[in-house]
Parts: sequence; structure tokens; C-alpha cells
Amino acid sequence: MRIQYSLFDTLLEPVFVLTADQKVVYCNETAAIVAGLSIRKITRGMKFNELFQFSEPIEALDNLIGVSDATPYKEVNFKALHAEEGKVQITLQPIFDSMGDKNWIVFVRDVTLEERLQKKYRAELEQKEGVITALEEAKVQLENYSKNLEQMVADRTRELSRLNTTMSALLDSLGQGFFIFNAEGKILDVSSKACEATVECKPDGQLIWDVLKLPENKVEGFKKWMQTLFMEMLPFEDLACLGPETYPHTKERNIALEYHPLRSNEGVMEGVVVVASDITSLVEAQKQAEREKEHAKLIIHMIKSKREIHRFIQEAQGLLGQVRDEVSKDNGPYDTEELFRSLHTLKGGAALFSIKDVAEACHQAEGLLAELKVSWTHPGFIALRGKCFEVEEFFHKFLDQTKEILGSSNMPEERQIEVAISKLNHIARKVGSLPGGGVVAQELLLELAMEPVAGFIEPYNDVMLRVAEQTDKMVSPLKIHNGNIMVIPEIYSGLFSTFVHAFRNAVDHGIEMPDHRVDIGKPAEGQVDVTFSLNHNSPGSYLLVQIKDDGGGIDPARIREKLTGKGLDASAETDQQIIQHIFDSQFSTREQVTDISGRGVGMDAIKVAAEELGGRVWVESTVGQGSTLFVEVPYITEFQKDKKLPTAA
Repeated sequence: MRIQYSLFDTLLEPVFVLTADQKVVYCNETAAIVAGLSIRKITRGMKFNELFQFSEPIEALDNLIGVSDATPYKEVNFKALHAEEGKVQITLQPIFDSMGDKNWIVFVRDVTLEERLQKKYRAELEQKEGVITALEEAKVQLENYSKNLEQMVADRTRELSRLNTTMSALLDSLGQGFFIFNAEGKILDVSSKACEATVECKPDGQLIWDVLKLPENKVEGFKKWMQTLFMEMLPFEDLACLGPETYPHTKERNIALEYHPLRSNEGVMEGVVVVASDITSLVEAQKQAEREKEHAKLIIHMIKSKREIHRFIQEAQGLLGQVRDEVSKDNGPYDTEELFRSLHTLKGGAALFSIKDVAEACHQAEGLLAELKVSWTHPGFIALRGKCFEVEEFFHKFLDQTKEILGSSNMPEERQIEVAISKLNHIARKVGSLPGGGVVAQELLLELAMEPVAGFIEPYNDVMLRVAEQTDKMVSPLKIHNGNIMVIPEIYSGLFSTFVHAFRNAVDHGIEMPDHRVDIGKPAEGQVDVTFSLNHNSPGSYLLVQIKDDGGGIDPARIREKLTGKGLDASAETDQQIIQHIFDSQFSTREQVTDISGRGVGMDAIKVAAEELGGRVWVESTVGQGSTLFVEVPYITEFQKDKKLPTAA
């Protein structure tokens, strides 16, 4: 027999419907009164044996599956866990619901029910009598209120007028712009006078996207965001942060925008309050604090890595000379690739040692140069020349400010020990020509002219940490293997200075966000390793540098897409050949240029520096596992002053 349980709603006897495990799926109001709980609570997961304790077992309840016919009524004493005690008669029988599922219905005859119901209804009657009394009192009050309604309206009108005047004065006294827009984007006729300074207009009656000067291509996106706000599909606080954060002020003021909900008494959102604050002073203070922080880092670098900074200064002076020579040409031809590499390497080194003004000026010069590559104009070239001279000016200003720590900025072109390095090398060759002098000559160069390669790489640990902080990533300390291999700095410093690009790219492009790394089973912190090795098997000796990260790897498909977008046909190339295009000049997978990467110059600079030493570079990568940059160059142990040294590009 199938049945709708709602048929039992009108019965005065308690009725429960159970599943095979005694879970209550239905009970009528009388049953809920007996149990002392609400119907909603009983039917949301409670079991029948949780509601009552009986004076003796009811066998049928413990074996509902075996109940196929109605059981005889059994009279037992009971105690409801949430109500009074009493005596009931219970019978069970199977029943099928409207969906055809088998359940069991429990009929309960409660001899104490009549008294309990009388008590319930008496309480309800007393409550209704109280409501009737309250209504009568309200009627008297309403009659009195109606008699004075006209006077009350007049008084209320005067009060509202006073409040409006007070509100207007209060709004106008605020230093912040304040206005409200509705679900259609129209701004209400309530705004503060400060809007004329912050959003440069009186916004009343205008459309919000016009007041905020949104570009035409962003208006539709703003409307969708606004619609989502008013529909309250998500908490307001989670959506508000997706709106425009700043207003584009024509006088270069920094105007921050905040959004707050305006709700009715019923909690329905009727408008969005926009607060426009002039935070120019705060932004400037933050920039000043950042400059002071960078200056403090610079001081620490100069104390901890004085030798490395001296080496950077020597490299920078050469690079600045190349930049100056290039931009000083009036009629060309101009080597823009060389200029790009020089500026990019200067920027990387300056950022490494927290020389912020130099790094920022280099970044701006790169932007100007990128525009010139697209469309060459003489005024644009003059602007580039001025910016390059500004880079040099900032560099000399840095030397002047730090000369008390670093010493005179007029450093010799060669690294000084006791004698010039070229002289030392000449002496070593003479010693080596003597009988048994080979070992002595080698020791002489090893002790006085050569340095461990680790000293060139250790400062890049700070580079990685700084990039990780800027990109909200996490990275473990840099690991260096075989860092005790000795090299002559004057030969390799130009190459090693370009490695700044490799370490920045490893964090910015390679290492994934911490949450994603954890989701795919990796540690939250990324890892970058550097391994040095000497290869004596091929003709001559070679120094091999491997810079390995455990990030997301290089996706060949993405590079193919970029190449196709540039009109290049790479269909015949293997994935291994495809990823070598990261060394192409001006090639980058970044959609937007940042102060970290995006110019497509860094890897090209490493390649050029290696090739100038007679070496080569290549990369190996597995998507999802990481990438390894290989740099192989001849291992040179002699320095000749009159031989042109390679310089970093």
C-alpha cells in the first residue's frame, strides 16, 4: 500500500514513520508534542530509540525488516528524553511511501495525551487573549495618533529638513569624496563637496562609469560587476575588491576608491556607497619608506658583499660606456640588440644590490627603446638618449653617496691584489717555465688570481628571495654544488653578471604559486640549484654551469603559439628545438612587461656573453617538473691584459 504521509497530519494520535534503521522520516504534530521536540528536529536524522525509553523491550522495533503485517498493540510505560513520562500503546505495520519505498508506521496511543493537549491549547488560548488585549490597546493608541497626525507630519517634515541640512553640512566637511549609485549605475543626489577635488566633478545624477572615467572597453565588465554586487551572489566584501581601485586624476593625485553596501531596514541592498580618498601623501610616504628600505639593503650589501659590488661597478662602467657610445650617435646605425642587453644587464645588477634609482631608470629606458623598435622617431630617440644619460647620472650619484664605504669611485680597470692581475699572470708564466716551476705557478695563480665560483653566485640568493616576495611565491635558499672551482674573475665576471636574469626567470616564470605546488604534491617552497663542473674529456677544458629549478617547466606549445603569432613557421621543429627559442632576442612568453621580466632580453644576454667566451647555452625542460639552463664555456686559467676581454651584454 502506497500512501502520502500528509494524510496523518490531522490525526490526534501520535504517528511516526521509520526506515529500517529506525530513522524517523515523518511524524505528525501530536507525535512531536509527545516527544517534546519540533517536527523539523525529529525528522532531520533522529532515530526512534533516541526519542523514548520504554519499560520493556518492543521486539518489533529491533527487527523492522521482519515486520510484514500489523503487530498487536502493546502497552508499556515510556519516558520521552525531552518530555514527561506516560503510558502508551504501540503497534507497527509496514507501509510504502509515494515513491514505492518500504517504511514502517508506528501508531502510539497515549493515555496522557488528552491532558497534554489541553495544557498546550490552554497556553495558546492565553496567548491569543494577550494578543487581543494588545490589539485593543493599539486601537486606542491609533485613534490618539490619528487625532494628532497633521501636527506630527509637520513636526516630522521640519525634523527631516533639519537632518538634511545637517547631513549636507557633515558631508561637505568630509575630506573624502562621498556618493552613492543604484543598481542602474545612476548616482543619487547625495554627495560631498570633496568630490569636486577627488573625482573632479559633482557626480549627482551622472552614471558611475562616466564619473570614474572608465575606458569604453571596460564599461561592460564594470556593469557585470555592478550587477553581481546587487544580486549578492557572493558576499559584498568578496566582490567589492574587484571594482576599480583608483581614479585617474588629471593632476596626478593618488585617489583610492572604496565600496560599501547601503541596505534597507530589511537588509536589502539599495545602493553602493563610493568613498574617494586622496592618498597622495600616504603613497609618497610609502615610496619614501621603500626607498629607505632599499637604501638600508644597499648598505647591508656593501658591507656583506663589498667585493661583488666592486665587481658590479667595474662591469657597469663598461656597460655604461657602451650605452653612451651607442646613444651618442646622431645618424646611426644603431645596434638596438646590444643596447637592450646592456640596459637589461645593468638593471639586473642594480636591482641585485638594491640600487633602485639606477634599476628604475634602466627599466624606463628599456620601455622607450621598445617603442622605438616598433616605430622609430627622432624625438623618441632623443628621449631615450636623455634617459640613458639619466641612468649614468644616477650611477655616478650612487658612487658619490657610497664612496665612504666603497672607497674612491675611480677604481682601476684591473682588480688589484699586490700587483695587477696581468702582471701576476706574466710572473706565473715565467715561474712555470723554470724546471719544476709548473706546480708553483699553478699555486700562485690559484691563491692570488683565482676565486671560487660560489662567490659570484651567492648574492643571487637575495635576488630570488626579492622576486619571490614581489610575486607572492616561496623559494628555498639557493643550493650551490661544486662552488669551490676556481676561476679568474676578470674572464668570467661578465658572464656571471648576466646570470641575474636566469635566477629572476627561475622564480618569476618557473616556480609555481605555493597553493598550486601543494595541490600537485610539491613542497610549497620552490628550489633552485646551481652545479659547476669541469669537463676535460673534449678538446680543451670546459666549465659547465647548470641552473636547475623544480618549477612548472617550459611549455613547448606555448612557445609555438608565440612563434606563430609572430608569423614564424616552427612546425618542423621538435619540442627540444622549440624551447631553445627562449634565447631569441626580444622573445618572451609574458603578455605584459614588468620590472622583473617581459622584455625578452635576459636569456639573450646570457647567450651572447657565453658565445663571446667561445661557449654555448641550451635548456632542457619537462612540463610540471622544472627546467635546467646549461652554460658551457672554455675553462680559461690565463689572463692577458692586452687581449680584449668579453663583457656582459
